[in-house]
Amino acid sequence: MKVAGPAGRAMRVRFLTALLLLSVLAAACGSGGPGGSGGSGTPARPTVAVLNAAGAPSAACAGGAGAVGAAAPPAAVAGGSTAPAPREPFLTDPASQAAGEAGANPAHAGLIQPLVRTPTAFPVGDWLTDVTAAVRQRGEAARAAGATAVFMVYAIPHRDAGAGFSAGGAADAAAYRAFTRQVAAGIGAGHAVVILEPDSLGQLDNLDPALQEERYQLLNDAVDVYAGLGGTSVYLDGANCGWTAPATIAERLLRAGVARARGFAVNVSNYYRTEDEVARGTAISGLTGNSHFVVDTSRNGRGPADGLANAWCNPPGRGLGQAPTTATGNPLADAFLWIKTPGASDGECGRGNPPAGTWWPAQAEELVRNAA
Repeated sequence: MKVAGPAGRAMRVRFLTALLLLSVLAAACGSGGPGGSGGSGTPARPTVAVLNAAGAPSAACAGGAGAVGAAAPPAAVAGGSTAPAPREPFLTDPASQAAGEAGANPAHAGLIQPLVRTPTAFPVGDWLTDVTAAVRQRGEAARAAGATAVFMVYAIPHRDAGAGFSAGGAADAAAYRAFTRQVAAGIGAGHAVVILEPDSLGQLDNLDPALQEERYQLLNDAVDVYAGLGGTSVYLDGANCGWTAPATIAERLLRAGVARARGFAVNVSNYYRTEDEVARGTAISGLTGNSHFVVDTSRNGRGPADGLANAWCNPPGRGLGQAPTTATGNPLADAFLWIKTPGASDGECGRGNPPAGTWWPAQAEELVRNAA
């Protein structure tokens, strides 16, 4: 269809800008194994390039399985979600793992104070005995403090199908739909952020076609349930710099219902630098109808590790990243958040580390010492 006049010129500008973003990303990204929290491989240290006329930055990230252009850019849908933007301040959970460690070990409390006082997402999964009550407790604490609770929902069937260190999830699709409604009942009408199933789209290649289709259906259902609460901002999985190409993840986001969500989350549980993830997120946004995004900055203060197998999994020498804020300097980046709990292990990682989710005092102290 040919569009004449100013509308046609604007459409051509948007199209050319998207192509330019993709071409720069393609030139910048190498090829290598996935670097997500469910992938493997050794990521290259990212750098940042500046895009010319478009005025947007481009990330030189290690391109994961499928460099940019491995999938044709999907047809972007017009952004029309009425989902609210996240509001500061974010809830500092008095019952966080860091707070529990500080209370149980006063001698250690001073070393991890940045972890105790910084807002961090509350993980919600099948390990909770009463999902609704646990979520409601955080929601009520947030309302009492005039804050926004951030929930990291992580219970999709066949969870962590790639690495397996966090394997588990709901028993089947029916159980997951019920779980979604339990979480929603706990959130209610208050202001909240839901980071919906990190890795769920990045790991699709590890599922057979039938399970992929089931996952899309479950994510679409969850988006509708959480977005229907009115005060909740929902972000789907956007993977990270070293894992899934922008065009590939954009196509998956569109199929998962991103047009009805607030957007997507990048770098969850990973270590890529904020500026590189913002650049990649901006490129993905251009392919998904200007969806907004958030960046997990909890542990990216030193960037990713070099020359390490499973470099996404408990790499040594890392540091805390930028504290949570909505002042990102980019109109598409809604917030920088601490989604992964700093000090909680990524898993055994093939190196005898503590199991996934276990509090690891030595790692917590190292992250604080190396903070950006």
